[in-house]
Amino acid sequence: MNDGALWDHSRHWLNLRPIYAFGEWVLDSMPLFVGYGITRGVTEVAYHCSPDQRAGIESNVRHVLSCTRPSLSGPERESLLKKLVYRIFHNRGVWFADLSIMAGRRQIDGLFRFERSGSWKALERQLATGKGAIVASAHLGNWYGGGFAMAKSGVPVRVVMYKNHAGDVMDRKVANRAKVRQTYIDSDPMAMMEIMRALRNGEVLAMLVDKPWDSRSISVPFFGRPSLFPIGPVRVARLAGVPIFPAFCVWNRLREYNAILCDPVEVGGGDPEEAERRAVAEIAGIIEKQVAANLPVWFNFTPAWSPA
Repeated sequence: MNDGALWDHSRHWLNLRPIYAFGEWVLDSMPLFVGYGITRGVTEVAYHCSPDQRAGIESNVRHVLSCTRPSLSGPERESLLKKLVYRIFHNRGVWFADLSIMAGRRQIDGLFRFERSGSWKALERQLATGKGAIVASAHLGNWYGGGFAMAKSGVPVRVVMYKNHAGDVMDRKVANRAKVRQTYIDSDPMAMMEIMRALRNGEVLAMLVDKPWDSRSISVPFFGRPSLFPIGPVRVARLAGVPIFPAFCVWNRLREYNAILCDPVEVGGGDPEEAERRAVAEIAGIIEKQVAANLPVWFNFTPAWSPA
């Protein structure tokens, strides 16, 4: 799949600046139960009127279920698939509502709860060396919320991202409220220098690593089949000599999140290309486990595997 096809498939007809602005206004101006109710109504329409996105997530979830629930019969799997895809669409609406609140003017201290689990002590030890680290996340749960929680705890966070020209205003508002820096890598030829300088200065770079937005990717096993993952994050980690911490922010209750920081992945030793491939495969395996455990909040609407 070429770069344009990947980007086109990720777009949605609701991915418009007026929609983001309207959502923020609703969540700012009305009681929260009203805002969440309106969001649910819009999400219901989106579910029924988004055949391409629905087909993408159905394809992904169907394959995951075939790996994680092999004992299900075909009809049982399809029945569970339909329920899960419907739930994923509505959970995506909850994600949008929460992000709108984070971007808006409400006092959010006490409104969201973030529990921390995993290797946070290891991250503290890494930052104590004076060098930074990379936090690698996926389209699972509320990845913006994870960066928000990390920055609010005093960690210097810089998000490395491609620009979403519809949602970038909201992205900047969320980042500004949490004092998160941003580096866009699709427009600034000096971005790599900025990234390396940030790591030398002890910043944590937050990246989404589960979608190959351009040709700089490699194929590694993911739920038993080859899938493309970007090579950039592990190459940066290797060149800078810093670890990668896979991280995920998932939830079970409204506005109550678990910020999970997994054990660090080191990129080094032996042949550089082989070291990078091993690291990408290890990160893909960690993402696989988190997706399997949190399938209702997996928001990857882009097909993760090429047609067999």
